[in-house]
Amino acid sequence: MAKVVFTERVVDVPAGSTIQEAVSVAGEHPDAFIFMVGGRPVPMDTVPPEDAEVRAVRVASGG
Repeated sequence: MAKVVFTERVVDVPAGSTIQEAVSVAGEHPDAFIFMVGGRPVPMDTVPPEDAEVRAVRVASGG
């Protein structure tokens, strides 16, 4: 099972699920993050490989 690593917690990504689905079910807003696998950004609709570690980097915006 892959996992998404936030600063304050880790969320499991069930097999066959996208990063977006797992993050949404965990109560986070996927649009607020950039997701990285192996140091490279990936789209939130990515189904990560088994045992992958996905890093969630919070995006700041404003005006």
